[in-house]
Amino acid sequence: MSTKFTTKPSVNAVPEPLTVLLETASRSVLRNLTARLRGFGYAMVTEPHLVLFGNLECGGTHAAQIAQRMQVSRQAVSKTLRELQGWGFVRLEDDPERRNQKLVIMTDRGMALALDARRELHAIESALAQEIGPDAMAALRGALEQRWGTGSNLAS
Repeated sequence: MSTKFTTKPSVNAVPEPLTVLLETASRSVLRNLTARLRGFGYAMVTEPHLVLFGNLECGGTHAAQIAQRMQVSRQAVSKTLRELQGWGFVRLEDDPERRNQKLVIMTDRGMALALDARRELHAIESALAQEIGPDAMAALRGALEQRWGTGSNLAS
C-alpha cells in the first residue's frame, strides 16, 4: 500500500491531495535549485543542506531552533551542520547567554551561497510564471502567503 493514500483509478477518482501536490512542487524546486547551484561550484550542497540553510537567520540561530523549524531531530541537524561547517558555510559558537546552546552563524562563504540561491530561486520562479502565466502565479503566491491555520477553520 502506498503512503500517499493512493487508490486504483476509478470513475469517481478524486484529485491528488493538496499535501502531495505541495510536497511535489517543493521537491521539484529544490532539485532544480540544487542542479543550478552545481554550476556555481556548490556540488557538495544537497537538498537537505538547502532546507537547513533556508531556516537560518542572518544573525545567529540556535541549532535547537533549526531542528524545531525543520521538524527533525537535533542529531540530524547536528550532522548537516557539521558538513556545512566543514565546507566553510557556517560556524558554530557557544551562546554566551545559554551555555548549553550553540549559535549557528553564516560565514562570508555561506552568505555567498545564500545570495546565489536567492538569485536562482528568483529565476526558477520567473520560469514558472512564464510556464503557468503571471495571473496564475500571482494567485498561487497569494494563496500560499495566507496565514494558514490562524483564525481559520483548518484546525477543526
